[in-house]
Amino acid sequence: MPRTRVGHVIGLPKEVVVAMLAVALTVAVAIDLTGSPHQRAAAAATVPLTTAPPATTTVPTTVPPTTTVPPATTVPPAPPVTSHVVAKAAPVRRAVVAPPVHAVARTSQSVPLGVYVGSGDPSGVASFAAATGTHPMYASDYLPTDEGWAGISDDSTVSWITSQWRGSGYTLVLGVPIIPTDAGGNAQGTLAAGAAGQYDSYYVTLANSLVAGGAPNAVLRLGWEFTGNWYPWEVSNATDASNFAAYFRNIVMSMRSVPGQSFKFVWNPNAGSSFGDAYTPAQAYPGSAYVDYVGTDVYDEGWSTPPTPQNSWANQLAQSWGLDWLASFSAAEGRPMVIPEWGIGTTSDGHGMGDDPYFITQFANWIAQNDVAWTSYFDFDTSDATHDLLDGQFPSSLTAFRAALG
Repeated sequence: MPRTRVGHVIGLPKEVVVAMLAVALTVAVAIDLTGSPHQRAAAAATVPLTTAPPATTTVPTTVPPTTTVPPATTVPPAPPVTSHVVAKAAPVRRAVVAPPVHAVARTSQSVPLGVYVGSGDPSGVASFAAATGTHPMYASDYLPTDEGWAGISDDSTVSWITSQWRGSGYTLVLGVPIIPTDAGGNAQGTLAAGAAGQYDSYYVTLANSLVAGGAPNAVLRLGWEFTGNWYPWEVSNATDASNFAAYFRNIVMSMRSVPGQSFKFVWNPNAGSSFGDAYTPAQAYPGSAYVDYVGTDVYDEGWSTPPTPQNSWANQLAQSWGLDWLASFSAAEGRPMVIPEWGIGTTSDGHGMGDDPYFITQFANWIAQNDVAWTSYFDFDTSDATHDLLDGQFPSSLTAFRAALG
């Protein structure tokens, strides 16, 4: 056999050349084994060469599996060795961690605001917005309570309201009587008859009128303030509560049956109760499948001694159907909470706190700290109370309103 090129060049026998290469390889491995633990482990796993390859040819070698190499999730395994040089461990790649995302801080100004300034009065809402520095998104209004069933189902009545708000940019929040009276104040129905489905057709007609009038997304307060004794749909005992809940369900199902509607329904007691503990909220609740918002109406009235704004506010929190109850009940039922009516006022019975900036500030703080979907200020003087922030009677409250909500 002819000698290899290396042996021919240096003039040495092939056996001597092989021996010299083996010694050189042994020294190289010994030197490299002084490296890192990962490198030494890889070197120990390398298959030693027993014969010298031709000088012009690179003979690949492989690294067999070994249990001493750390898992791939800690350090990636070394690539296959393609020469007599032991491969070094691949560098550790550190995961790039994205910076934390911080939620936008909730403030009283970030809670959507509505207002009632009188029936069908978009310009009044605009004036309120300019005077308070606010941007109302909701406009509250009411169907008549004293025109019998015609006030609910007569298209001319409903269309007048929808025509006033159509194109205004405000979402209509509409108080819907569930037992109207005639002009003499005589109730034109009962909760029991409503629970039996006798009035369903009136609400189908109402739904059609709202959709046709451009208010398919109206927010509807069915039988609002049913815990008080001032409306004919008052709920005074457990039987009334059961009938009210069933009647509420009938109305919702009737109105949802109309094509094109996307109504939202508010279950809306009043803070405090005219009937004590005669029934529980759960007995009057129709079920969350029929309720989009749980709400309560709150005014700065108080019967505490002494009658101070601070005591009145404490009562708004702690009383039955009050703010603490609202937060707890809405969370338990999985429904957003709203305040469809709230305000300060001077009342004919002397229980209103009058110009009460403390109430405004505390209310704003409370809605900022709780998950309130929207509120609507009652900015209208009635026969038994004054609430209008813009009529000059409540200068300190107006200043507080601008500061807290503007």
